[in-house]
Amino acid sequence: MRHRIFSVRQRLPVDGGSAVTLLYPRWEPASHGPSLTVTDLAGLVIEAGGRRIPWRRDPYEPHAFHLNVPPGTSTIDVRFQMVAGGDLLTPDVVSVPWQRLTLYPAGWYARNIPVAATLTLPESLHPFTALTVEGLEGATARFQTTTLETLLDAPVLAGRYAAQVPLTAPGPGAVSLDLVAQRPDDVAVPAARIAELRSLIEQMRAVFGPTPFARYDVLVRLDDDGSSGGTEHRTSSENALASSLFHDWQNQILSRDLIAHEIVHAWNGFHRTPADLWAPTPNVPVAGSLLWMYEGQTEFWGRVLATRAGQFTPAEVRDRLAMDAAEVAIRPGRAWRSLSDDVNYPSFMLRQAVPWRDWQRRRDYYSEGVMLWLAVDAELRERSKGRHSIDDFARIFFAGAAPNAPTRTYRFADICEALDQVAPADWQGFLRTWIEGHDELDTTSGLTRHGWRLIFTAVPTAAFRAGEEEAGVADLSYSIGLTVRADGTVRAVAWDGPAYQAGLRPGIRIIAVNAAPYGRDALLDAVRASANRPVVLTIERDGHRSDVPIRYVGTLRYPRLERITDRPDTLAALLSAR
Repeated sequence: MRHRIFSVRQRLPVDGGSAVTLLYPRWEPASHGPSLTVTDLAGLVIEAGGRRIPWRRDPYEPHAFHLNVPPGTSTIDVRFQMVAGGDLLTPDVVSVPWQRLTLYPAGWYARNIPVAATLTLPESLHPFTALTVEGLEGATARFQTTTLETLLDAPVLAGRYAAQVPLTAPGPGAVSLDLVAQRPDDVAVPAARIAELRSLIEQMRAVFGPTPFARYDVLVRLDDDGSSGGTEHRTSSENALASSLFHDWQNQILSRDLIAHEIVHAWNGFHRTPADLWAPTPNVPVAGSLLWMYEGQTEFWGRVLATRAGQFTPAEVRDRLAMDAAEVAIRPGRAWRSLSDDVNYPSFMLRQAVPWRDWQRRRDYYSEGVMLWLAVDAELRERSKGRHSIDDFARIFFAGAAPNAPTRTYRFADICEALDQVAPADWQGFLRTWIEGHDELDTTSGLTRHGWRLIFTAVPTAAFRAGEEEAGVADLSYSIGLTVRADGTVRAVAWDGPAYQAGLRPGIRIIAVNAAPYGRDALLDAVRASANRPVVLTIERDGHRSDVPIRYVGTLRYPRLERITDRPDTLAALLSAR
């Protein structure tokens, strides 16, 4: 623990006198790309009967280790360390990622490799996992034998301060909220928040039908760093959320639907998964041609179901949708890179910083997916004269879920066929127009057809302010075209916007605004008054200071939705509880 290192021991059955290749996982289902690195593996020793067996790394595939097993050998013992523990191993919280702690024999589907795992943790930590504990001896848990596929998809989260809250009645399809935190008070969840989560599960079942799991664990790590993010699994999810989440609900608008998003993946991602995202082992490459369905529709359902469950008010979710709409509509990168190419992000841009995100594009299939599926819902409602909606598509497409049932893969044509069953149309043409579209595409068309339009006002919404606070910036993307930190460092510049045209780039520092020392308020005041006085920024770039005039005449601009009075408000119908 003090060194933040995982120590791994494995015993593997082998055929004596054979050549064996052991693989360290490379691809994770949740990341859709080659996110794991064998760099973290150290100290590899392989033995048989106490005698070391030489191994050699494959020169072309460094995640593969070759060895020759001595005749008469039935098992080999493998030892190594995973040295990149980082925040996975802290005195109060431990996260156990099996996919980073495993070598497995090549030549087998992961679902056909049986595994009997044990885990030793500090005695003060309480573990949660979707795995079944078969025995407990002191601080060592022995898990029921399962498959490698299941093990890699079932992390363990353990904490000194922990609590488990049932979200459903016991029995098939039971769901629990498993919390670990840095302080005991953080795991005390207000009754209103529990009621909303219980309603969330009910709303999911109303849309998707039977659960694809016998039991589901919502693993939540509450931390003081304020960051949020999730990882989906079939029978659990990992949710990193701010320690203040449940007690400062009003200011957590950007992360309230994270849990909803990750649970939806049990249906949209594991019960059903795109054919080119399915792989027999974590070392077989995958492709993401349908991530606008896998992630985009899941993001859409996260917004919708969290609202139906009461986690957002209708006004709050409209502010979230305004942020989605503005980000997508003002994205210049679509001029050269369509959504059908953005879905390739995991294969070559995974976790890579991009200095010009709005031009380079990176994971836009989330927010653009929300806009796409709003448009699909509007089309379904109009073609069926209000009788059907995207809920009907979900009942058809995700039907047949059952615990332990094999994943059902799908292709583009299967999505179109299910949509056609709800409301006959040229769905291939509709979807191709969107995912292959460039500047001609109106990405706000779904909102408009639902009775709302994207506008910009001089006052930010609470959701927008929360986004600024989370990023640690003043966000002027929709006016002078930049975001800037409290110390004046420019974090992002909008491609071809006023700041870009003035020669600004990420990383430079603003020293003064109209000759006054830089400050957030000074910058905002200058933009507000730009119609009467030009904005002049004093910047420090490459060791030199200079005054840069920004050609912008207007005021502050922040996204918001406005009601279109001569259209029915079908967005309200979409967001209403079932």
